[in-house]
Amino acid sequence: MQDNTTPKKGCILVSKPLIDDGFFEQSIIYITAHDSEGSLGFALNKKSSLIVQDLLDGFSGREPIYYGGPVEQDALFYLHSFNGIPGAINVGNNLFLGGDFEIFKRRYVGHNFNSNEIPRPKFFLGYSGWSEGQLIEELQHDTWLLVDSSRVIDPLSLSSNAWREYMRKMGGKYALWANSPTDPLLN
Repeated sequence: MQDNTTPKKGCILVSKPLIDDGFFEQSIIYITAHDSEGSLGFALNKKSSLIVQDLLDGFSGREPIYYGGPVEQDALFYLHSFNGIPGAINVGNNLFLGGDFEIFKRRYVGHNFNSNEIPRPKFFLGYSGWSEGQLIEELQHDTWLLVDSSRVIDPLSLSSNAWREYMRKMGGKYALWANSPTDPLLN
């Protein structure tokens, strides 16, 4: 499942067990940009206790907000699959980042997500960012497992347990980590 290629938009980073980083421990990061200036992504499995309705008026239901990363945690970002929203950036796998918020909101409120036609958007406070060459260096130091965009399946529907699910899929030594406690020293 691991691909030893250069990261690109649409790939997923799976943190290695025991990377010893408070935020990125057991993280699944969706990369939305990677170029000569650096990399940008969002943690797909770090659910907060907040819901979108806590921050924004006009949203029904109880959509959770995720912690996208340790950078700009006071800013709200959203990944979605609504094609044609002005200003939205294509980030691979038929997903888009941001765009005209009022148009996004109208499409969101007017869509029946129970139809399974498209996945529910994900909302994030903050993002994960790497400066030029930093992510490549972390990959060379075996901090992350890289999953190529061609193998990414529906990143918007990943649950809080996604890291453990990926560890099971990786098999071998990684499968052992799937059932370990968050802090093995407490076991």
